[in-house]
Amino acid sequence: MRIYFTLTLIPVVIAALIVFWLILRHDKARLLFALALSVAVLALLNPIFAVIALGLVLVAHQLVELKRDGRLAGGRVVLVIIIIALVTLALGKYGQRGAIAIWGGNDWVVGHLIMPLGISYFVFRLLQYVFDCMRGVIEENSLWRLAAFVMFIPTFPAGPLETYQGFYEKRSFTFDRQLFYFGLRRIALGYFKKVFVVDFVFVVFFNKVITTIADPHFHASGVNPWWPLLYCISVFVRAYFDLSAYTDLAIGFSALFGFRIMENFHLPFLQKNLSDFWRSWHISLSTWCRNNVYFPVFGLTRKVWLGLYASMLTMGLWHYVDLNWTAWGLYHATGLVVVARWERWKKARRKARKKAGLPVSAAYEKFIRWIAYPVTFLYVALGYAFVSTHTLGHALRIIYLAFRLPLAWFTGHVL
Repeated sequence: MRIYFTLTLIPVVIAALIVFWLILRHDKARLLFALALSVAVLALLNPIFAVIALGLVLVAHQLVELKRDGRLAGGRVVLVIIIIALVTLALGKYGQRGAIAIWGGNDWVVGHLIMPLGISYFVFRLLQYVFDCMRGVIEENSLWRLAAFVMFIPTFPAGPLETYQGFYEKRSFTFDRQLFYFGLRRIALGYFKKVFVVDFVFVVFFNKVITTIADPHFHASGVNPWWPLLYCISVFVRAYFDLSAYTDLAIGFSALFGFRIMENFHLPFLQKNLSDFWRSWHISLSTWCRNNVYFPVFGLTRKVWLGLYASMLTMGLWHYVDLNWTAWGLYHATGLVVVARWERWKKARRKARKKAGLPVSAAYEKFIRWIAYPVTFLYVALGYAFVSTHTLGHALRIIYLAFRLPLAWFTGHVL
């Protein structure tokens, strides 16, 4: 993500915009220029991965061609691309540990063979393309258009996970002044969130809380009783501003070149249940998991809970394969299953009340419905204890103290 925070970005973007809009006149030439620029930037940052990425694009393209020529069954194409994706993600996310163990931290191999942070987004875009081709959603199979889509550098570091169809169908083929101004505003908003809110406000006002509770050896008796809960809330809110900042930058820089990239967040703090939260948080990833994990699992088993557990575990392990992210996935999946069954119970109850001639909603419901909003917020915030610590025991201790210490304080000071 350091491409967004280098001074060379300004002249490169200005020069690229001049070439893209003023010199190049044909759409294909502009897309090929965007592809060449993306590959060049990636090659400067991660030269080895630039070659690997282009190779994976070629492999995905050929797998689709083999299926369309009838030389390879669709099931085998899906199996092969999933295996390739898993191997790529494993090397990209965990190859550094192996490289450091073998060559040491200052070796050339460690500095040049480590995969970039955006590898997860790259792999999932490639998977989505192959899946959509197998479903018949995408009818073309252009190698250079596929490469331009998955290698597009503004969305490479941190998404969003735009689809191939959305990437091309929503773009502007001519210079759109309003879209350009929109892009500039989103870029400014993204830098404000990252530089001022994340790197300044949270460091100044919440750094002591975060660093203290993040220390696995902190003593409960030596901290403010509200700090474990405040820690969870702080890392959750910080994560939102951090992730949404990169989304703003990706959307903004894409808009400068006429691409309308999908939104990734929509008021996630103001959702009444966990299901609504996941429709407003990291929308592109949750949509990807819904379409490619939940629906296939549900279609095979007809079990909602199994689809939810499979989806959230996929989402958790997509970030990192360890106990903490696994626990995070199980935590959210359990919450989603409870919400799904609660909604089903409420629907059946309303039918029963209506059949009995009673009002659909009980009188007390209008007084308690607003509780759902803070409960959802706190549930998600507590889950961040799993992904902001290094051990499962540390995370569970923070969650336990986030309940116990405020309750003890309340008992001693109020009751």
